[in-house]
Amino acid sequence: MDSSRFIELVLDLHNKYGNALGISDVYAYSALGRVIKAVGTVIISPNSPMLLTKTPRTIPMYLLSNGSVLALADLPVSVETFRGCVGERVEVTNDLYKPPSTLVAINVTKCQNAIYRVVKDVGRKYGINLEVWLTSELGIEGVKVVYRGGIKDLRHLVRLVILMTALTNVRGNGDVDSVFKLIGDLMRRY
Repeated sequence: MDSSRFIELVLDLHNKYGNALGISDVYAYSALGRVIKAVGTVIISPNSPMLLTKTPRTIPMYLLSNGSVLALADLPVSVETFRGCVGERVEVTNDLYKPPSTLVAINVTKCQNAIYRVVKDVGRKYGINLEVWLTSELGIEGVKVVYRGGIKDLRHLVRLVILMTALTNVRGNGDVDSVFKLIGDLMRRY
Protein backbone atom coordinates (compact mmCIF):
# COMPACT_ATOMS: atom_id res chain seq x y z
CA MET A 1 0.00 0.00 0.00
CA ASP A 2 1.31 3.45 -0.81
CA SER A 3 0.76 6.60 1.24
CA SER A 4 -1.87 8.10 -1.08
CA ARG A 5 -4.06 4.96 -0.82
CA PHE A 6 -3.65 4.88 2.98
CA ILE A 7 -4.65 8.55 3.26
CA GLU A 8 -7.62 7.97 0.94
CA LEU A 9 -8.87 5.08 3.11
CA VAL A 10 -8.61 7.09 6.34
CA LEU A 11 -10.48 10.05 4.78
CA ASP A 12 -13.13 7.71 3.32
CA LEU A 13 -13.59 6.17 6.76
CA HIS A 14 -14.70 9.56 8.06
CA ASN A 15 -16.66 10.62 4.99
CA LYS A 16 -18.64 7.39 4.60
CA TYR A 17 -18.89 6.05 8.17
CA GLY A 18 -18.17 9.05 10.41
CA ASN A 19 -21.76 9.83 11.35
CA ALA A 20 -22.84 6.21 11.81
CA LEU A 21 -19.83 5.22 13.93
CA GLY A 22 -19.37 8.46 15.83
CA ILE A 23 -16.02 9.31 14.28
CA SER A 24 -15.75 13.02 14.98
CA ASP A 25 -12.64 13.64 12.90
CA VAL A 26 -9.64 12.10 11.17
CA TYR A 27 -6.23 13.40 10.26
CA ALA A 28 -4.21 11.82 7.49
CA TYR A 29 -0.99 12.99 5.91
CA SER A 30 2.13 11.66 4.25
CA ALA A 31 5.45 11.74 6.04
CA LEU A 32 9.04 11.91 4.86
CA GLY A 33 10.47 9.37 7.30
CA ARG A 34 12.44 6.30 6.31
CA VAL A 35 10.25 4.17 8.60
CA ILE A 36 6.92 6.03 8.72
CA LYS A 37 5.51 6.97 5.31
CA ALA A 38 2.06 8.26 6.37
CA VAL A 39 0.04 8.94 9.50
CA GLY A 40 -3.67 8.55 10.10
CA THR A 41 -5.45 9.49 13.32
CA VAL A 42 -9.07 8.53 14.02
CA ILE A 43 -10.84 10.53 16.73
CA ILE A 44 -13.85 8.77 18.25
CA SER A 45 -16.61 10.96 19.71
CA PRO A 46 -17.79 10.33 23.28
CA ASN A 47 -21.26 9.65 21.77
CA SER A 48 -20.01 6.90 19.45
CA PRO A 49 -22.05 3.68 19.37
CA MET A 50 -18.69 1.88 19.68
CA LEU A 51 -18.27 3.14 23.25
CA LEU A 52 -19.97 2.04 26.44
CA THR A 53 -18.67 5.07 28.34
CA LYS A 54 -18.71 8.71 27.31
CA THR A 55 -14.93 8.96 27.03
CA PRO A 56 -13.53 9.92 23.61
CA ARG A 57 -10.83 7.74 22.08
CA THR A 58 -8.04 8.25 19.58
CA ILE A 59 -6.54 5.58 17.34
CA PRO A 60 -3.23 6.55 15.74
CA MET A 61 -2.19 4.57 12.66
CA TYR A 62 1.10 4.58 10.83
CA LEU A 63 1.88 3.36 7.32
CA LEU A 64 5.35 1.86 7.52
CA SER A 65 7.91 1.75 4.74
CA ASN A 66 7.27 -1.97 4.20
CA GLY A 67 3.62 -1.20 3.31
CA SER A 68 2.15 -2.53 6.56
CA VAL A 69 0.06 -0.53 9.00
CA LEU A 70 0.64 -0.17 12.73
CA ALA A 71 -2.47 0.90 14.67
CA LEU A 72 -2.61 1.36 18.45
CA ALA A 73 -5.33 2.02 21.01
CA ASP A 74 -4.99 2.35 24.78
CA LEU A 75 -6.57 -0.33 26.93
CA PRO A 76 -7.75 1.15 30.26
CA VAL A 77 -6.15 -1.56 32.40
CA SER A 78 -3.03 -1.67 34.53
CA VAL A 79 0.20 -3.25 33.35
CA GLU A 80 0.05 -5.18 36.66
CA THR A 81 -2.90 -7.11 35.19
CA PHE A 82 -0.38 -8.86 32.92
CA ARG A 83 2.13 -9.88 35.60
CA GLY A 84 3.28 -13.44 34.93
CA CYS A 85 2.59 -13.25 31.19
CA VAL A 86 5.23 -14.02 28.58
CA GLY A 87 6.13 -11.84 25.62
CA GLU A 88 8.71 -10.69 23.14
CA ARG A 89 10.45 -7.35 22.89
CA VAL A 90 9.27 -5.10 20.04
CA GLU A 91 10.89 -1.88 18.87
CA VAL A 92 9.29 0.63 16.53
CA THR A 93 11.21 3.67 15.33
CA ASN A 94 9.29 6.91 15.05
CA ASP A 95 11.19 9.07 12.58
CA LEU A 96 8.50 11.72 12.12
CA TYR A 97 10.62 14.15 14.13
CA LYS A 98 14.29 14.70 14.67
CA PRO A 99 15.87 13.07 16.50
CA PRO A 100 13.99 9.81 15.89
CA SER A 101 12.61 8.01 18.94
CA THR A 102 12.01 4.33 19.54
CA LEU A 103 8.94 2.82 21.17
CA VAL A 104 10.00 -0.25 23.11
CA ALA A 105 7.21 -2.63 24.09
CA ILE A 106 6.54 -6.18 25.11
CA ASN A 107 4.19 -8.01 22.73
CA VAL A 108 2.36 -10.42 25.04
CA THR A 109 2.45 -13.84 23.40
CA LYS A 110 1.28 -16.14 26.18
CA CYS A 111 -1.02 -15.25 29.04
CA GLN A 112 -3.88 -16.64 31.12
CA ASN A 113 -5.30 -13.14 31.61
CA ALA A 114 -8.97 -12.74 30.60
CA ILE A 115 -8.36 -9.41 28.85
CA TYR A 116 -5.58 -10.92 26.73
CA ARG A 117 -7.88 -13.81 25.77
CA VAL A 118 -10.68 -11.39 24.82
CA VAL A 119 -8.39 -9.42 22.49
CA LYS A 120 -6.99 -12.56 20.84
CA ASP A 121 -10.37 -14.33 20.58
CA VAL A 122 -12.19 -11.32 19.10
CA GLY A 123 -9.40 -10.74 16.60
CA ARG A 124 -9.39 -14.40 15.58
CA LYS A 125 -13.17 -14.49 15.23
CA TYR A 126 -13.18 -11.56 12.80
CA GLY A 127 -9.94 -12.41 10.97
CA ILE A 128 -7.94 -9.45 12.30
CA ASN A 129 -4.77 -10.38 14.16
CA LEU A 130 -4.67 -8.16 17.25
CA GLU A 131 -1.88 -8.03 19.79
CA VAL A 132 -1.52 -6.75 23.35
CA TRP A 133 1.55 -4.60 23.99
CA LEU A 134 2.90 -3.43 27.33
CA THR A 135 4.57 -0.07 26.79
CA SER A 136 6.64 2.40 28.73
CA GLU A 137 6.89 5.88 27.27
CA LEU A 138 8.53 8.70 29.22
CA GLY A 139 8.28 6.58 32.35
CA ILE A 140 4.51 6.01 31.96
CA GLU A 141 3.47 2.39 31.62
CA GLY A 142 0.47 1.43 29.53
CA VAL A 143 -1.34 -1.39 27.79
CA LYS A 144 -2.27 -1.14 24.12
CA VAL A 145 -4.28 -3.21 21.68
CA VAL A 146 -2.22 -3.24 18.49
CA TYR A 147 -2.72 -4.20 14.86
CA ARG A 148 0.23 -4.86 12.57
CA GLY A 149 -0.58 -5.82 9.01
CA GLY A 150 -2.11 -4.71 5.76
CA ILE A 151 -5.42 -3.00 5.14
CA LYS A 152 -7.22 -4.60 2.21
CA ASP A 153 -9.98 -2.08 1.66
CA LEU A 154 -12.32 0.36 3.39
CA ARG A 155 -14.47 -2.39 4.89
CA HIS A 156 -11.37 -3.95 6.48
CA LEU A 157 -10.41 -0.55 7.97
CA VAL A 158 -13.95 -0.02 9.31
CA ARG A 159 -13.95 -3.42 11.01
CA LEU A 160 -10.47 -2.81 12.43
CA VAL A 161 -11.55 0.53 13.93
CA ILE A 162 -14.71 -1.05 15.37
CA LEU A 163 -12.75 -3.85 17.05
CA MET A 164 -10.00 -1.65 18.43
CA THR A 165 -12.41 1.00 19.71
CA ALA A 166 -14.85 -1.46 21.25
CA LEU A 167 -12.00 -3.30 22.99
CA THR A 168 -11.03 -0.07 24.76
CA ASN A 169 -14.24 -0.53 26.78
CA VAL A 170 -12.74 -3.54 28.60
CA ARG A 171 -11.69 -2.36 32.04
CA GLY A 172 -11.88 -5.75 33.73
CA ASN A 173 -13.48 -9.20 33.63
CA GLY A 174 -16.95 -7.77 34.33
CA ASP A 175 -16.97 -5.85 31.02
CA VAL A 176 -16.24 -8.81 28.75
CA ASP A 177 -19.83 -9.91 28.01
CA SER A 178 -21.09 -6.40 27.23
CA VAL A 179 -18.09 -5.75 24.96
CA PHE A 180 -18.64 -9.07 23.12
CA LYS A 181 -22.28 -8.12 22.55
CA LEU A 182 -21.35 -4.62 21.38
CA ILE A 183 -18.78 -5.98 18.92
CA GLY A 184 -21.19 -8.60 17.61
CA ASP A 185 -23.92 -6.01 17.02
CA LEU A 186 -21.56 -3.62 15.23
CA MET A 187 -19.85 -6.25 13.10
CA ARG A 188 -23.19 -7.58 11.85
CA ARG A 189 -23.92 -4.11 10.47
CA TYR A 190 -20.49 -3.48 8.96
